[in-house]
Amino acid sequence: MSAKIAFRLAAYSAAALLMAACIYPYTVDIRKGDEYPLVVEGDLHIGGTSVVKLSHVRPFDTAEYEDIAVFAQGYIEGEDGKRVQGVDADVDTYLSSSSYYDYSTSLVFDTSKLPENQRYRLHLDTFTAEGSLNNQFESDWIMPCPAPTIDALTYSKNDHFKELWVGLSMHCHGSHYFRWTFDETWEYHSDIQSYIEYVPRSWNEYEMKETGGYYQHIMPTYYYCWKSASSSQINIFTTKNQTEDRFEELAFHTIPLSDKRLQVMYRINVQLEAMSEDAYNYWYNMQQNSEGQGSIFSPVPSEMASNVHCISDPSVQVMGYLNAAVPTSAVMFYNNEDEGFYRQGPLSERRDSTISAYDISLADQMFSTGFLPYMEIYTMGPTPSDYTWNYATCIDCRKQGGTKTRPEGWPSGHI
Repeated sequence: MSAKIAFRLAAYSAAALLMAACIYPYTVDIRKGDEYPLVVEGDLHIGGTSVVKLSHVRPFDTAEYEDIAVFAQGYIEGEDGKRVQGVDADVDTYLSSSSYYDYSTSLVFDTSKLPENQRYRLHLDTFTAEGSLNNQFESDWIMPCPAPTIDALTYSKNDHFKELWVGLSMHCHGSHYFRWTFDETWEYHSDIQSYIEYVPRSWNEYEMKETGGYYQHIMPTYYYCWKSASSSQINIFTTKNQTEDRFEELAFHTIPLSDKRLQVMYRINVQLEAMSEDAYNYWYNMQQNSEGQGSIFSPVPSEMASNVHCISDPSVQVMGYLNAAVPTSAVMFYNNEDEGFYRQGPLSERRDSTISAYDISLADQMFSTGFLPYMEIYTMGPTPSDYTWNYATCIDCRKQGGTKTRPEGWPSGHI
C-alpha cells in the first residue's frame, strides 16, 4: 500500500465527530521540523530481485511548491557481512490525489544470489536536495520466510455470478501467513477490423489517383492488441486456524465473463510469499483501513509499528513494514478459443460516415476529431471511390490503452 492510505487521519477525525458530540477535533503533528515521515514499501526477496519504494507523506495543507522529493541510497546487509548495493530505478514520478502527492524513489537490489539461511536488514541514507546527508535508517534483522509451493492455478466458470474464478492451490511447511501479488496480460481486439491506414495529405492529385485516395492497405492491422495490469489490493491470508498449511483452489481473483480480458487470451502470473506474523498483522490493519472495514478505534497507519527505524534521530517517524521471503511464482493461461466463456458486452457507440476518397479536407477534419476509415466502396474502376469511417476507438485497438508489442513468452498467433 502507498502513503495515500496512510493519511486518512482527517477522515477518521471527521467520523469520530459525527459519532459523538463530546469528541473534540484534534490534529496530529506528523512532521518533525521540516521533514515528513518516510514511507518504506517493499520486500526483501531472497533468490530474486528486491524493490524498495521510498516516499514522503504529504498531508492536505501542504503547499504544492514545497519540495518533498526523496534522495536516498541504500544497501541490504546479511549477517555474514556481505552487502548488496541498491540501484536507483530512476522512476521518480509525480503522483497526485485529493489528499497528498509525492515524489517517490525506488531502489532495486539484486538479491538473487543471497543465501536463505541467514538474517538480513536494510540500510538507507537520505540526503537533502543539496546533497548533504540528512538521516540514516535501518530495518530490524529479518529472517527470510521459506518459499511456499504453488500446487496449481486453475480457473472455472461461475454461471450464477457470470464470472471466471481463478483458484490457487498451495502448501507450505512452517509458515502460517501469506501474501500474493499478480500481473495480468491479455490479448483483445477492437470492434471493427480494418486493413486501411490513414495517410496524412502530402501527395499530389496524380499520386492519389494512382493509389486510390489518401489511404493505403496495411498488414498487420490494429485489430489485435495486448494490455497488462498489476494487482493493487492487499492480498493476504492465513492458515493459522487450519490443521495444515494448505489451501485448495482458493478463489482469489474473479473476472466478469463480459470483460475484454477474456476476449481472446488471458495470462496471470502469481507471486506468493510467506510472511512473519508481525508483517501479516501490519498488512491486515492496512487492509482493514483501505477497505473501510476498520473502526475509528483501529490503528491508523501512522500508529502502526514499523520495523524500519531512523538511527540518526529516533524521534523521526517511519511508516511501512519490510518482510523478507523466498517467493515463488506460477503462470496460468486462459484461451477463449478453447473455452468460449467470454460474453460480448455492450459494443462501443458506432457512427458510420461515408466520404469521398478524394475529399482531403473532410478527411483531415474526420481524422482530427477521432475518426478512422475502415471499409472501401467501389463504384467503378479498380480504385475505391469512397471510404467508410467510424470512431477510432472502434477500429484501432491501441485507443483502448493496448500495444501492438507481443509480450515475452506469449504464444504465437495473431498480429
